[in-house]
Amino acid sequence: MVKRLFLAFLLPAVLLSQACGPEDVINPVTPPSNHEDNPPVDPQPSSGDAAPMTVCTFNIRYANTSDTYPDGSSAAWTARREAVKKFIDTVKPDLVGLQEVRKAQSQDFASFFGEEYGYYDVGRDSGTGASVASANCEGVGILYRKDRFELVLKDFFWLDTNLRTLPAKNEDGTYGDWKSACRRITVYAELKDKKHGDSILWFFPTHYDHKSTTARQNAADLMVKQMKTLCKVDVLKDATPVILHVGDLNTTYDNAQLKSLKDNMYYARFAVEGTDKDAPTYNGFGDSSSIIDHIFYGGKSVKPLKYWVDRTNYGVPFLSDHYPVLFRFEYQ
Repeated sequence: MVKRLFLAFLLPAVLLSQACGPEDVINPVTPPSNHEDNPPVDPQPSSGDAAPMTVCTFNIRYANTSDTYPDGSSAAWTARREAVKKFIDTVKPDLVGLQEVRKAQSQDFASFFGEEYGYYDVGRDSGTGASVASANCEGVGILYRKDRFELVLKDFFWLDTNLRTLPAKNEDGTYGDWKSACRRITVYAELKDKKHGDSILWFFPTHYDHKSTTARQNAADLMVKQMKTLCKVDVLKDATPVILHVGDLNTTYDNAQLKSLKDNMYYARFAVEGTDKDAPTYNGFGDSSSIIDHIFYGGKSVKPLKYWVDRTNYGVPFLSDHYPVLFRFEYQ
């Protein structure tokens, strides 16, 4: 059971940047045939009972030309893109949930890794589920290792009352019934783990609203409902399948807005002893610190091995205004 630990952190002002079942998917896929100097070292080796898996959530900071590091040098995407690629090439996470993806970044992630990773994203302002690159907006993406996973299903839903319809813009400039500052979505995938007897795993990366407390609480409630409906399990009590919900949730763990997640899922940051449980995940390119990026998981068979916040120098002072957050585990 997840430990309950209440930590008070100052949440920085983040820069602007109906349940449905599987039969309701918008864009299903046909299953394919057949600052440290060195990266962190895993202190807990695998038990050998199962192939370990590493999952990552990473807000990459949307592409723009105005971001700078504290020394005044450019922190634009063009200055960071190769370092971000080096991070993924070095750590080789099995699954990555990406937030704040813009067109140029979507194109990069679709081509960066050749056949090593599959990539899928959705633009949050696209009414049809189009990719970020096609819709030319911001969105959420998934990277998955193709040597490990077979993609069974990919889809998304909006974080709003009607999760199958593009939230309308309100007169006050907010969006949808929850009055979010931006349209918000969850992108998800059902995957077969080829290194684990084709076990099914579900991955739900997302990005909660940065202004509306109501939208964040409603999003957490909706996520639990959706995971139970789509995966057809009690997320906390059932041993399988493994369910992963990751993202920039724009609030700290102690906040009541995340109660549904805390009541119905395990929390990676408290699952393993280690110093990184108190490490900030948001850095503001060196100007701020707080813990607003989270990894929740379901599946009683999951054996946590390591949780860490990657602050390695991959060639730039910061990979983003958020650090990559990672969780390594085994499961039966």
